[in-house]
Amino acid sequence: MRVLVADDHPMYRDALELYLTRDWPQASLTAVGSLEELDALAQQPEGQDFDLVVMDWQLPGGEGGAGMDRLDAAGIDAPVAVVTGHDDAAIAREALTRGACAFLPKTLSSVALVQMLKVVAVGGSVVPADVALRMAGALPAPLGGSGAASDSGGLLTERECQVLEHLAGGATNKEIGRVLDLQEVTIKLHTRRILRKLGAKNRVEAVTRARDLGLLGGS
Repeated sequence: MRVLVADDHPMYRDALELYLTRDWPQASLTAVGSLEELDALAQQPEGQDFDLVVMDWQLPGGEGGAGMDRLDAAGIDAPVAVVTGHDDAAIAREALTRGACAFLPKTLSSVALVQMLKVVAVGGSVVPADVALRMAGALPAPLGGSGAASDSGGLLTERECQVLEHLAGGATNKEIGRVLDLQEVTIKLHTRRILRKLGAKNRVEAVTRARDLGLLGGS
């Protein structure tokens, strides 16, 4: 598992390498600190052969998001997780529009961050729930600018979205588990998290709120 980390803060790059080698030993890390270094890397043998890219939104040498364009130009075709100190909904929307699979705050714990990167590496997508809600126009931006997402429940995973879609269709936990090939107790846990993140008291309220927010396909 080859992971490219593009971030201009050496301390954060070192910390991420420590997290990955500790909690994801099969990951091999390559780090760059600017768009210029990213371009130079792409010219090297196997410089485009990565399984995951972890990238800061703002890199030296260009405007915010320019790294996404450089990845495309260099032919680096790997899922991208944007990890940033900002949780601005407009930036999140632009990052996802440009092809990012995740928009993660740097306030996550090391364990949560590595788990979310693993989700992205296998084709999943992750966005902080509060950012997703603000993208839908449901919540105001946090006071003082960027805010911290909760490590325990501040992330909306692709699996939770799948469960939510089946809940909207009226499926039982057992039926959802059969379709997704998961145990019923696992579906109950996902449902509990969905209710908490949407601030709902029950399934019906969660589905109604999700539909109002445009979080369900076809809504």
